[in-house]
Amino acid sequence: MKKPFRVLALAAIAASFAFTMPFKKDAKQINVVIDAGHGAKDHGANIDGFTEKQLTDAVAEKISQLNNSEDVVIHFTRVEDNFVSLEDRVKAINALNPDLMLSLHVNYAKGDTKSGMEFFVSEQSNAYQKSAEYAEILSDKFENQKFKVSEVLKAPFFILKKVNAPAVHFEMGYLSNATDRNYLTSEKGQEQIAATVLDFIKEIK
Repeated sequence: MKKPFRVLALAAIAASFAFTMPFKKDAKQINVVIDAGHGAKDHGANIDGFTEKQLTDAVAEKISQLNNSEDVVIHFTRVEDNFVSLEDRVKAINALNPDLMLSLHVNYAKGDTKSGMEFFVSEQSNAYQKSAEYAEILSDKFENQKFKVSEVLKAPFFILKKVNAPAVHFEMGYLSNATDRNYLTSEKGQEQIAATVLDFIKEIK
């Protein structure tokens, strides 16, 4: 299995990023950044001991483990349970200039009735059209598997606006909904999400 590139946050006076290997773009490869939302002190959504940061990290790790293609090169904005600011994530992603940035999150709402997956892009992005195209393809892949999926939504999220590459924000489900939560916290659910994301990446390659 091809080892993924990882973006490592360095503890230095000036916050910066280093890569485990020099990055050379190969025309045959697709280079994708998986941004596992939140991390460390930033727990994100949480309920009954489950946190957004743990779930996004778990799915990102499974994407890494399932990737067996030499032509799919995956980078990550954080390693394990680390805190990386939004600004530093953007700097690292733009330095890589990937073909796609996919930011993983889980949702939360008051009450327990709202459920399903949501996909966001930003009209303020330099790569808005391609972002919207990729979001539609990924959304359709999940919808074809009978997931509850909303139409692609627009939002001025910081990373979506500032990343120069096509960028999609993926809310994998609602932690506040028992059905979604049971799926998101299961090995089967996490592996299915990861496998579908990988299929999507290979499709757009």
